[in-house]
Amino acid sequence: MKKHLFGITTAIFIQILLLSPVMAAEEAPTGSDNASWAEDPDIDSAFVSPAEIMPSDTVLDISPNATDYIDGALSINYEDFFDRGGGLKPVSDLAGRLGDAGITSNDSLIIAGECMPCGGGPAPAFFTYWLLKYLGHEDVRILMGTADDWKASGFNLSHEPSIRARAEYIPRINAGLLATYEFVAAGGSQIVDARLPRDYEIGSIPGAVNIPYEYALKNGSLRSREQLQEIFSGLGKDRAVVVYTNVGIEAAIAWFALERLGYDARLYSWRSWLEMQPQFGFELAEIKAEPNPVRAGQPVYITAILRSASANSTRNSPEGNSSGGEDKLEVKGCATCGFGSPQGFADLNRKDGAVQIGSSGVAPSSSEISGQRADRILRCTAVINSPDGSEAARMNLLETTTGKYMGIWNAEKQPGIYTVSIVATSDGNSETFADVLEIEVRA
Repeated sequence: MKKHLFGITTAIFIQILLLSPVMAAEEAPTGSDNASWAEDPDIDSAFVSPAEIMPSDTVLDISPNATDYIDGALSINYEDFFDRGGGLKPVSDLAGRLGDAGITSNDSLIIAGECMPCGGGPAPAFFTYWLLKYLGHEDVRILMGTADDWKASGFNLSHEPSIRARAEYIPRINAGLLATYEFVAAGGSQIVDARLPRDYEIGSIPGAVNIPYEYALKNGSLRSREQLQEIFSGLGKDRAVVVYTNVGIEAAIAWFALERLGYDARLYSWRSWLEMQPQFGFELAEIKAEPNPVRAGQPVYITAILRSASANSTRNSPEGNSSGGEDKLEVKGCATCGFGSPQGFADLNRKDGAVQIGSSGVAPSSSEISGQRADRILRCTAVINSPDGSEAARMNLLETTTGKYMGIWNAEKQPGIYTVSIVATSDGNSETFADVLEIEVRA
């Protein structure tokens, strides 16, 4: 594998968010820099070094498009555990996929691998660990070290994974590791939003405290027990802790730390929460950029108009389709990351973004946002992507007195076609209108 998998190391400086209904305050931990998982049997038992691998162990590499494997390792792309929409596949499908790879529920399983499309990182290995525990797999650990470490331990590397005859994988579900919507909505549990603060600000589950999963890591490795205890010190052990990210992959890092620290931790996803919410009350009626095309470095005015979805229900029905043949705007794209994999669900919020707008109490024009309550909070953020697909800029669209949402973007110096997506949030419910506008930048 060209990129290292990841190691389990000690930790130094970290910021800590203290539990609060809003964004938590930050402090630096005072834990020792010399703490080691090797000195903590409860946590160290979940990891294994290359030198500790036994002939009876089965190594499962979960990296997408890996180039090097420990000789004899099996391979399952962790993305295979999700359906095309980013949801976890049914238990029968998960068990079938493991069985197809020749794995049984009694195997001594060692997980290796990382996320290749998103630039590397340990989240997929931690997620796969959680998944196997959820399926009731008892003997499962995570491999430490890099390909160089494997070689130093005497392992041969192969460019191809090993293939085994199909086996029968019998799951024994541990339902307490997965939170359901009903469990979360019922209240009573502590909720940790483990996404980045910028995502949390766009929208979150009510009452969630933001403790980003990255706080549990240092250089891709898990921090010491002492520092993890400090990070999560605002959480009580008398109630269950629900931890979530977009689809739950990155949340598995926080789940692992919480579970090993003795919390009743359960994994959840922002995707599941959004799917269970009432339908978003607005649709994007119009979006434009002026001027378009634009010279590099010149300002561009982006204007969006959102209408109450109920205002167009008659127009979009068969009986009411006589208003000039106007079509409802199609929301293009999907809510997965740009790599086509589920790990970055709705991951448009990686730079500074939305602020609360539209709360002045001034009613917008009924001709443009018909039916919208005057006191309703609507946040709109424009995300502008470069011709290569990377994010070039994002900006808040501020509400005008006429109900339009406007912002100014200074066009990039690189010529090409830039695409614009709109992230809208109202009453805690979000919608992403992806790739709804193209802006041509000319030299």
